[in-house]
Amino acid sequence: MKLLFIILSILLPATINTQEGEEYGPTLTIDDNTLYFVGLNRSETNVSEDIFVSRRDPKTGEWSAARIVPGLSNPYRNEAPTSISGDGRLMLLFVEGRMCFSQRGPQGWTEPQPLPRYLQLGNWQADAQIVADGSALLFAANYPAEGEERPSLNIFVSERDEQGRWGQPYSIGAVVNTTGMERSPFLHPDMKTLYFSSDRPGTNGELDVWVTRRLADTCWNCWSEPENLGPDINTTGRDCWYKVSTDGKNAYYAQKNGRGHDIYCVALPEDKRPETVTVLQANASVAINNLLFETGKDIIMPASLPELKRIATYVATYGYKVRLAGHTDNIGQPEANKALSQARAEAVKIQLIAYGVAPEAIKAYGYGDLQPVASNDTEEGRQLNRRVEITIY
Repeated sequence: MKLLFIILSILLPATINTQEGEEYGPTLTIDDNTLYFVGLNRSETNVSEDIFVSRRDPKTGEWSAARIVPGLSNPYRNEAPTSISGDGRLMLLFVEGRMCFSQRGPQGWTEPQPLPRYLQLGNWQADAQIVADGSALLFAANYPAEGEERPSLNIFVSERDEQGRWGQPYSIGAVVNTTGMERSPFLHPDMKTLYFSSDRPGTNGELDVWVTRRLADTCWNCWSEPENLGPDINTTGRDCWYKVSTDGKNAYYAQKNGRGHDIYCVALPEDKRPETVTVLQANASVAINNLLFETGKDIIMPASLPELKRIATYVATYGYKVRLAGHTDNIGQPEANKALSQARAEAVKIQLIAYGVAPEAIKAYGYGDLQPVASNDTEEGRQLNRRVEITIY
């Protein structure tokens, strides 16, 4: 039986969208419960773009009344949020055509400061995002990509080295960039699925949202052929600033109507969704489901290494500590199971250290078959019990 997927765009409530002003540029925290956005011509602003914030009650789903963000908003300049780090302490933002950053401390957000000059290509840059594992910076700039004689709006990337320095930006490639307009890149935390807006051939409106997939973890200019999200999502107007929820099910975006922009939420079709990811936050304890070992051994299989590298980068970047807990099913002798679980936890520790986490920041324990999370009477249950859990604090 073929299932019918009904696509429904929902206008966010009056606590966010207003009658007199415009709202666009949504930026979500990783838990999807805090929304920063641009407000223009609202009662709280002058004629400049300012940054607002609204918070969603996790129990009721209701959004609070949006308020202007002190420190980030100046009535004499234009500002827009573009991305926020996983821990909510670093924001990238647009300020008068330049990429800037602000840090949140006990006294709130600091005055925005520009990113290094060599990252600011051309006469206009925007839509900056530090990707989830901190390894790269994506942004749009009015600057020629490869093969272009004149500047156009293209998407660029800057990679960060092991010392934390940003490299010289370069185009993400001709598969994505055209001689037209490409902007508003958003790489999902799965580190593979990129959404962006473009007026490339096949676009139905002023700008449509497209999706492409990264073809290798080691490459930032190798992408699949972009796909248009389709007429059920893209309108005949300007569809831009798509930010996809961490669970991959919904997208938040701005849609232009006769009066101006408002912010909407739309459910994504399954074939346009990113891969499922595990959210890592401080004091969170999760099982690393795709952490695979050779049978009966403590040798980590190569397919698991990219996930461990992402975890290590996150932990090292924000100075967290890690507690590893190895577990097995009840097949075999208890003493042997405990030894194997300890050895696997230690193997994960060694790999995290190799990826940059300080040895003193990691503790590893093995519990054998003493803490099952499912029944050992079925293979499915035993598979769930064979796990390594990581707690970040």
